Amino acid sequence: MSAKKASKKANSRDWRLTSQRLDILEFLRHEPGHPTAEQVYRGVKKRLRSIGFGTVYRNLDFLRHHGYIKECVVDKVTRYESRVDSHVHLVCEGCHSINEIDDQHLATLARSLAMKGNFFVRSDNFEIRGYCSDCQKKLSPKLKTPELFCMACGELLNDLQQETPVCKDCCFQTNCHYYGPVHAEQHTKR
Repeated sequence: MSAKKASKKANSRDWRLTSQRLDILEFLRHEPGHPTAEQVYRGVKKRLRSIGFGTVYRNLDFLRHHGYIKECVVDKVTRYESRVDSHVHLVCEGCHSINEIDDQHLATLARSLAMKGNFFVRSDNFEIRGYCSDCQKKLSPKLKTPELFCMACGELLNDLQQETPVCKDCCFQTNCHYYGPVHAEQHTKR
């Protein structure tokens, strides 16, 4: 076989959906949540005992690159999902859970904004970060309100009793509740 034919055959093999890739897709389609590469590996290994972690990782990258799956990063951990349509992730910063919500209005708005900017959208990922109902109860159970949030450094303040709470990390003062309006001009350095 000539080098040209061998190269062409190798390229076509690299672009096809192999049985390993199909098994990974099948696992992701039936796995609730958004598993990490390690979780995908453990799940697929039950069926394909000889598969290695590197193979799973390379195949996840292939599937993501070719639009078969999406990845999302939560707290510096990459997670995967088989759902590639437009949807919103509600990411809890307390327990790190990811819930999905369908919102066609948001998807339509995003496409409209992209068209105005003459931008070709290859994929989208909408993420809203905050706290699920269980974690909201843990934030400030005595006061039944979320803790204060420092808009300067993005940290939660844990002392609600002060009249003008000060962020212990950056010393900015804020009078804004996490869910309330933000008045950036009122943030003053101590």
